[in-house]
Amino acid sequence: MANQVSLLTYLQHALPAIPVNPPPNPGRNTTNTAYEASDIHNIGVWHGFNLNALLQSYQNLLVQARLPPDPMPTSPPRAITAENALRSKISEYVFPRVRRALRTGFDRLMAINQLNDLTPVSFDVGECAEVIDAFKPDTAYFAVALPAGTGPNRAPGDVKPSWKWSTALATHPLLGIRNEYRQALSQVNWYMKQHNSRHGFLLTNRELVVFRRVDDSGNLELVPPIPFTSGGTAEQPQMTVLLALWYLGMIGAQGSWRLVLSAEKEPHNGNIQSEAKHVLKTRLR
Repeated sequence: MANQVSLLTYLQHALPAIPVNPPPNPGRNTTNTAYEASDIHNIGVWHGFNLNALLQSYQNLLVQARLPPDPMPTSPPRAITAENALRSKISEYVFPRVRRALRTGFDRLMAINQLNDLTPVSFDVGECAEVIDAFKPDTAYFAVALPAGTGPNRAPGDVKPSWKWSTALATHPLLGIRNEYRQALSQVNWYMKQHNSRHGFLLTNRELVVFRRVDDSGNLELVPPIPFTSGGTAEQPQMTVLLALWYLGMIGAQGSWRLVLSAEKEPHNGNIQSEAKHVLKTRLR
């Protein structure tokens, strides 16, 4: 079909830089009695989430699958002054492109009968997955075969403006600021525990940080931050925000998306079993 690009080219787009005009008193990150900064005990590095590993698993798919191009807007975005304004920009720049990329990839795998044990997932706001005890992540990866809002969130994510969270806060000389770094991690860690999810992420207007739970005790492994404006080409690919979020979706499509350490820690196992049955029925149609 004319005027189509490879999935790899599509995901190499750099996101536009978003200028900020922070409020004079930005306030703290979200707090709740269910989670706190001290819940995060150890932070390591997730070495396996990188461009080489991605290409080793999915290079053929990324090169062979094709879809219409969707260039970024050329007009520069206005400065954001609030968290909701950033979410609006993420909804405009990121959500639809990651959704289309996931759909294109899964459609290609089904067409060549190589879906294997992957469960097709999509990417959208947190309410598209099950909402547990009124906790709503900003984003969700969820099985497309399930009715909206009924399945587990396979990799919860949260969006933060850079004046509230950045990787630089981890080494700030003030303890209170360092705690803000871990507070945001504890928030997503809580969502991950609720859904028995192994993976999650934080996205700001400056960087994307993907991470995974090692256990249920607050030990995380983080991927080195991916700059918001990172871009590349099919000939010289880079780990962009779009490519990383697509890759996280492909990881979330695998059976290993769950991290359950004991039977007692499966309060929503019934929903997961329901998801599996629904997906199986859909494939057999």
